Amino acid sequence: MPLKSLMKNPILAIGILFMVIFLFQMNSKYDWFSSRRRKLMPSSCKAVTVKLDRRIPSSWKTKCEGNTFNNLSVNMNMAADKSSPPHAKALKALLYKTLANNMILTAKNSPSDNLERTNMVRFRLNHPKMRIDALTEGRFLVKLQTLTSQQLIAEHLKVTVQVKETPLKD
Repeated sequence: MPLKSLMKNPILAIGILFMVIFLFQMNSKYDWFSSRRRKLMPSSCKAVTVKLDRRIPSSWKTKCEGNTFNNLSVNMNMAADKSSPPHAKALKALLYKTLANNMILTAKNSPSDNLERTNMVRFRLNHPKMRIDALTEGRFLVKLQTLTSQQLIAEHLKVTVQVKETPLKD
């Protein structure tokens, strides 16, 4: 029956054919369906971001990266205010303290079982004078939920976190 109606209306068949070709080209050229594919691909990172996005400040941005979308990326913006120290060493100490506190906040506000299965967690703290990138694994970040002593936290961060500083031009 449908074949008979297509034979009677050849313009309709050609229109359907062109529409299918158009959709396949849009998919391969502009990757329209990648967001849908990402939504349907299960990962621990997504479970972490769902809970984390509800509890983090508005200046933070989280997303899942990588081919399997199992790497968490947390970008934090820190505004330069009048109370920030003018000296480079004092600013560096303030930024590292802020980064450590933000890592602990992330660990405490994320589901521990999902965060433990997240491969890599990348933090980027942006300041007008300096940018700090930190990289760690989710299984190491989970341990920050239970540590309470400043000395234990500092030692744990020294051992498990890789840090890169980038001074920015004024």
